[in-house]
Amino acid sequence: MRALPGRDSRIASHAPPATVTRSSAHQDQRRRILRAIAELVAKRGYADVTVELIVKRARVSYKTFYKHFSSKDECFEELFDSTFEATDRAIRERLAGEGEWPARVVLALGTWVERIAADPLVARAVIVEAPTVGPAMLGRYERLTKAFASLFREGRALNPRGAELPGTIEDTLSGSVIWSAYQRLIVGEADRLPELLPEMIELVLRTYVGQDEAARIARAQPAPA
Repeated sequence: MRALPGRDSRIASHAPPATVTRSSAHQDQRRRILRAIAELVAKRGYADVTVELIVKRARVSYKTFYKHFSSKDECFEELFDSTFEATDRAIRERLAGEGEWPARVVLALGTWVERIAADPLVARAVIVEAPTVGPAMLGRYERLTKAFASLFREGRALNPRGAELPGTIEDTLSGSVIWSAYQRLIVGEADRLPELLPEMIELVLRTYVGQDEAARIARAQPAPA
C-alpha cells in the first residue's frame, strides 16, 4: 500500500541508519561505476571515455575500479549484459500472466519502451554506442537485435500460412523495433518512443493477424502520458 504524503519521511526520521556492510559497499561501488560509464558513453561516445573519467564520475579510486573490472571494455560489457538481463527479466515477469499472443506482444513492447524512456542515458549507451565498441560486442549486439524474435515467432500459429513465412521474418521485425529506438535515441528523443509504440505494435502484428486487426489493436492502446 502506498504511504500517505510525508509518511515515509516521518518514519525515516526515527529509524536507525542502515548498516553499511562490506557487501553493500562493494555493490554500491559497482553500481556507481556502471552508472558512470553509462552516462559518459551516452554523452561522449565510447572512444572518448577513459578509466580516469569513469573513476572521477563514480567517485571511486583507480584501485577500486580495478578491483571490480580489469578494463574499460570489461566494465562496458558488464553494463551491456546487466542491462539486457534486467530488461529481459522485467518483460518475462510481465508476460507471466498473459496468454493471448497479441496481448503478449503489446505488453513486451510496452515494457521495453517504458524502460528506455525511464533511463535514456543507459539505453543510448547500450543501443546506440555499443556497436562502436569493437568485435567483442558484435555477438552481444546481435543478440539484442534479435531479442524479440522468439516471441514474434509464436504469432505464426495465428496465420493460416504461417509456415510459409520467410525464416528470417522474426529477426527482421525484431531488428526493426530496435532500430526505431535507435533512431529516437540518437537524436535525443527517447521521450517520443511511447508515441511510436502503436506503430511498432502494428508493424509486428500485421504479419500474423492481418492489417485490419493489427491496426485495431494498435489503435486501442492508451495515449502516452
